[in-house]
Amino acid sequence: MLQRRRLLGALSFLLFSFWGCQQKRDLSENTLIVHMSYEPDNLHPTNSGSSMASWIANYTHRALLRVDMESLEVIPWLVETMPVIADSGRRYTYRLLDSIYWDDGTPLTVDDIIFTLKVIKNPLTDNASSRPLYQNVLDIEKDPDDPLTFTVVTGGPHISNISIMAFDLLQKSHWDPQGVLDKYSLREIGSPDFDATQDPALVEWSKNFNSGDNGRVPEKIVGLGPYQITEWKVGNYIVLTRKKNWHAARNDTFIYDTRYPEKIIFKLIRESNAAALALKRQKLDVTVDLGTNDLLKLRKRQYFNQNYASDFVDRFGYSYIGLNMRPDGVTHKPFFVDKRVRRAMAHLVPVDEIIQVIAKGKASRYVTMVSPLKKEFHRGLKPIPFDVEKAKQLLDEAGWIDTDGDNIRDKEVNGERLPFRFYLNYMSSPVSKEIVLMIKEAMYQAGVEVVPNPMDFAIFYKKAGNHDFDAMMGGWSSSALPNDFSQLWHTKSWANKGYNFVGFGTPESDSLIELANRTIDPQKRIQIVRRLQEIVYDEQPYVFLFSTKRKIAIHRRFDNIKMYKERPAVILNNLKLKPAFARQGTAPDQPF
Repeated sequence: MLQRRRLLGALSFLLFSFWGCQQKRDLSENTLIVHMSYEPDNLHPTNSGSSMASWIANYTHRALLRVDMESLEVIPWLVETMPVIADSGRRYTYRLLDSIYWDDGTPLTVDDIIFTLKVIKNPLTDNASSRPLYQNVLDIEKDPDDPLTFTVVTGGPHISNISIMAFDLLQKSHWDPQGVLDKYSLREIGSPDFDATQDPALVEWSKNFNSGDNGRVPEKIVGLGPYQITEWKVGNYIVLTRKKNWHAARNDTFIYDTRYPEKIIFKLIRESNAAALALKRQKLDVTVDLGTNDLLKLRKRQYFNQNYASDFVDRFGYSYIGLNMRPDGVTHKPFFVDKRVRRAMAHLVPVDEIIQVIAKGKASRYVTMVSPLKKEFHRGLKPIPFDVEKAKQLLDEAGWIDTDGDNIRDKEVNGERLPFRFYLNYMSSPVSKEIVLMIKEAMYQAGVEVVPNPMDFAIFYKKAGNHDFDAMMGGWSSSALPNDFSQLWHTKSWANKGYNFVGFGTPESDSLIELANRTIDPQKRIQIVRRLQEIVYDEQPYVFLFSTKRKIAIHRRFDNIKMYKERPAVILNNLKLKPAFARQGTAPDQPF
């Protein structure tokens, strides 16, 4: 199977090489070709779980608020100003911008906002991992004297009360023309006592809304953004085309509302070396996900630097190995229920070596779930060193001993002699494979056998959500905004199959998460978050790895080139074709 994958990868590269050498690209076209290294699971407006889908949604959808990539603060987008806050942080009043229209010419209304929240909070919507984030939003009250003014009623002060309103808006008349959700108030549909299964009409509506077609068929993906998805060739590319009649802008010069490219094409190139070849041939305009070694090599070439602006940019987010702390005991054995074993795993992952060998030093170690770029980061917690002897000692203490001389530790668990041989799930890529092989080799030194288990994103994500794994190597993209830790670290997010894949949580950690969310005072919140980091550090549910720098390249045929720490790192709609390139024609040949 491995040989077959290698053959297919080599064939893919050769075919791409042939294509790149045979065709010249017309650089005068106002079309932006963007590298995507993996395909989104879907582009559903509420149910997608991938960062790639979120990136594309920047151009197909709109929200009331957004994070400004320069200031890293929340700013108004489709509302006039930031909210007026009253009742000790329980009420937030906004006013919609006037003259914001959907594609069919109907105006954006407060009813659309209420409807969107009903959909998000509907227990039958297939968004279990993100729904808990909205539990503090209780209701929206319309202003009886002004149809553009509304008040968001919350359950009390919460760190995310403002930023949570940055969700993609849905058009009520498009998604619910029969008014199925009209019979329920927002308070009712969001109540923990609401039983949606008792209404056959709501069950049927939810089934239709969750349909895969709503995240796959271009014409069904309707939003307020300036671009419409016009084609999705699975396994190849996704095309966004600029709308001819669009009226959902704050103003034409606002960098998030400009729409300079006529088309934005997200081109799937899984192999980094193939993406590097595409850059050599000027087949790509933007990448934020090139391999480190490939960008280092490209930056040594004069013609590349003439054609592209490029850099290594810090970002929020990290990679990790998640250890299943609550396995079912049947399909997945209790390898990691003892925190001594989990700490041993941390001692057996050569993180510093991986950073040097794989990331070429262009990465920073992570110690906890908080970025070192943030004030909340606990600087008293130190990276866990690679130490095989310490790992052996911890495994001995936990009862994992090699009793049969095969160099694999074992232990009697529930009457079964269990060898310490576990599957490590990861999203298939050449870089991930190399990292996993380094981990496998290191752990074997301590008598632990790692079985690499590569898979595509959709299967990987499904298994993670169902707790169907021994261990998994994943990554979280993050933001400069204060973290709401409930989604990844609260026990409720394990029980409802949210993003707490590993089953971490103690009464104290749950209490701290809830307290941190209610604490608005920055200094008080910092102390709470640091205590939470201490618990995570002690319990070791993850082996924290590193944050790689973003590898960004943007073609110089565009103006407004900027690169950001905040995701998605580049504002594609604001890249403006230079007049000189509009007359240039095809890309010249380049040396290899």
